[in-house]
Amino acid sequence: MPAGLQLRLGGSVARHGRRAGVWFDPSPWAVLAALITWLLCMWHQSPCQQTVAGEPVNTFMRLCYSDIPVLYQTSGLATGGTIYTDVPLDYPVVLGFVMALTRGLLGVKDGNVSGSLSDQQVLDAANQWFVLNAVVLFVAFIAMVLTHLRLGSDSCPTDGGGRLRRGRSWEALYIAAAPVVAAAGLVNWDLLGAALTSFGVLLWAGRRPGWAGVVIGLAVATKVYPVVVLLGIVLLCLRAGQRRAMVKMTVAGALTWLVLNAPVAVMAPGAWAGVYRAWFQRGAELGSVWFILDDAGVSMRWITAYSTAAMLVGLSLVMRLVLVAPRRPRLAQVVFLLLVVVLVTNKNYAPQYVLWILPFVVLARPRFADWAVFNVAELLYFWAVWAHLDGASAPGGSSLDTIYWFAILLRTGALVWIFTRVLHDVRHPWEDPVRRPFVDDPLGGVLDHSADAGYGTAVAPKPEKSFFDHDPDATVDEAPTSIRHPGPT
Repeated sequence: MPAGLQLRLGGSVARHGRRAGVWFDPSPWAVLAALITWLLCMWHQSPCQQTVAGEPVNTFMRLCYSDIPVLYQTSGLATGGTIYTDVPLDYPVVLGFVMALTRGLLGVKDGNVSGSLSDQQVLDAANQWFVLNAVVLFVAFIAMVLTHLRLGSDSCPTDGGGRLRRGRSWEALYIAAAPVVAAAGLVNWDLLGAALTSFGVLLWAGRRPGWAGVVIGLAVATKVYPVVVLLGIVLLCLRAGQRRAMVKMTVAGALTWLVLNAPVAVMAPGAWAGVYRAWFQRGAELGSVWFILDDAGVSMRWITAYSTAAMLVGLSLVMRLVLVAPRRPRLAQVVFLLLVVVLVTNKNYAPQYVLWILPFVVLARPRFADWAVFNVAELLYFWAVWAHLDGASAPGGSSLDTIYWFAILLRTGALVWIFTRVLHDVRHPWEDPVRRPFVDDPLGGVLDHSADAGYGTAVAPKPEKSFFDHDPDATVDEAPTSIRHPGPT
């Protein structure tokens, strides 16, 4: 705050002063922002509700397409058959359980789940099922916001003696008020996986590796992408020599995933395997840079090999960086870098995948400019993808939708730009906006302020001394020249 304005408001908080009251507590404001965001999401979705069978609504033109009611009408869910055995789904098992639960609630409510319904009855049931799932996703969104109140960089400030005290973070507002949530929150069930992933990270930050593994295993059984969180933790634990916590987390995660998947794998092995086999069978799909090449006429016959090779190379480079960086990176930085590689090299980059990366944009680089660039690029892509599917964005008479190509490149470019910013912070840790004196890794859990074990760091250059390595007897002259304050001029 500018000194003049601070003086007019009564000056700074004194040594024994305490910020208290609703104005200084981010919790009610984050929940209020989340409620407004979700109301906007529901309002944005309402024009796409079809009310008369046989009279479909152009959901692409109205920018409010959702998989949820469409899946109910087209997959056989309305008949009441058992999910995976009678109703094959290419969704992981936790989402199958959620679908079965909400469909069961729908059947209890009106008894309108059977194989003898008219088209209008199926449509009405699909609309009710959509509302039930919207409630589930709203609860997941609120849970994610409450989780991020404890995850932000300012959730663990220091007192005058350098002691950490866990509090609430204003950075949760970056999640609660994100326009991309209002746009993509109801496209699919991705918010559920994002909420579980955030909660798993919170448990890890709270030094509960076993429970963190259980929740992250649950998240992987909901959406596969949280496996990058496991990979990031494993890499950092190897560098820090925290093998006990690493083993406890990975074993708990693997067992949780197996317990959830085993019943479906035994009863419906074909449907269960199809969830994971579908990725290998897909071609270059919407949102990916591969789609541009395919649309331009470049042969994508070996697209799975291209995508897999690019992903493995990118992940390998990030893994090497984690092991040889001048200072051990923060968990949020590592997960963000890994996730960007997965999204950029993937064959499919659907609009709702923005919900995967949003929490880690905020945790890795909590700066308004980065958050704003990310949201603007995603919103422009959100408009472009529906316009492309509606056939409204291709230049007149052209079969090549160059406007959509530009939106893909803009979205990918914004993500890569933030990637380079985080990469810079990893290589120059004294410029990291999260790390300050006495602050190492707010999400690190057992990794926080842990010494490196030397694994993989022998080939790294000797790190510069920084203010993060606090020495009470050190003088200012001992700080690296890159962070010394210039003398009076």
